[in-house]
Amino acid sequence: MFTAKWLGVWRALSFEYAALIFTALSIGALYAFVLFEPAFVPLQSTKQKSQSELAPARLGSQTDWQQAMQGKNKPAIGVVGATSNASTYRIKNAFDRIGYKTDNTRWYLEVPRNFMATLPKDFPKLRGPTERKNVFIIMMLPLVLHTNELILKTRAKLKVLQLEKASGKTLSIKAQDFLEKLASDYGLGTPNIEKLMKRVDIIPPSLALAQSAEESGWGTSRFAREGNALFGQRTWRSTTGLVPKKRKKGQKFKVRTFDHLLDGVKAYAQNLNANLFYSDFREKRAAMRNSNPGTIDGIKLAATLLRYSERGPDYIATIQKIIRINSLAVFDEARFLDKLGRTREGSMENSSSPDT
Repeated sequence: MFTAKWLGVWRALSFEYAALIFTALSIGALYAFVLFEPAFVPLQSTKQKSQSELAPARLGSQTDWQQAMQGKNKPAIGVVGATSNASTYRIKNAFDRIGYKTDNTRWYLEVPRNFMATLPKDFPKLRGPTERKNVFIIMMLPLVLHTNELILKTRAKLKVLQLEKASGKTLSIKAQDFLEKLASDYGLGTPNIEKLMKRVDIIPPSLALAQSAEESGWGTSRFAREGNALFGQRTWRSTTGLVPKKRKKGQKFKVRTFDHLLDGVKAYAQNLNANLFYSDFREKRAAMRNSNPGTIDGIKLAATLLRYSERGPDYIATIQKIIRINSLAVFDEARFLDKLGRTREGSMENSSSPDT
């Protein structure tokens, strides 16, 4: 009886030990899942190749670079967004695994279609200014290129209508409706194709990168972190904007906020393309477009933005200095990498000369 009693005790203890071990393993697995949660969540196809499977890139041949970007000739990951708890470290590692770095981009001028929804929460904590700048650039560049891509598509339609009108062809009702809506969107009272051609045009990436860097402190400002506002755009109408802490007494403006970073970039481009204050910007850009070789120069265009900031000439000098010191002009030639291993705009049209 004594032996049977201890045998029962031993069995009970063994069951408890097994249960404790199972519980410990389950908790450990849960922690591992949380700690190693992926930095990005695909917003499009779930069948696309995961970033962890993509081969790391090195600065070798262009073929090596493209294959690394696309995962051995497979399409590169499309639109991605950062989760709310994604750290800068995880995001940077994800970009590193597909070879998306500033050095590679400067060399090959090719950019994957990876779009950040918001800035990582801990981005201001990056200690090294050079690293912070590099990460900021690779997060911002796809957003700027995509915004320009959308503008160029609209410009291409506008160019077709311009040619039709020049040939004496009567525009369809659909075409007239398109022009009326476009005129309204770009701040014109009545449709005028020639005037619209000056407004519906790209913003040089070098200028967009420099202004977003200056206005947001390279992505560290409160407006950037809380409102996805990278360009310091003011609003007197919206009730959802952020009030600047140093706003002077009696002033009522707010800094405009956005749901996503891309929304802010689009609004910035629309501001330069439609606002009455930037007519000199558009005139100078149009002159560049019509010149030979038709290159749109971000540094020269910065000189027209006297009314973008209360600092006036000092602000212009700062923007031009940011472009020069950080060699941002090279990104004006950057293109998206398409599925065929060629740059999409490079194979269809050059963003510096979309009218050719």
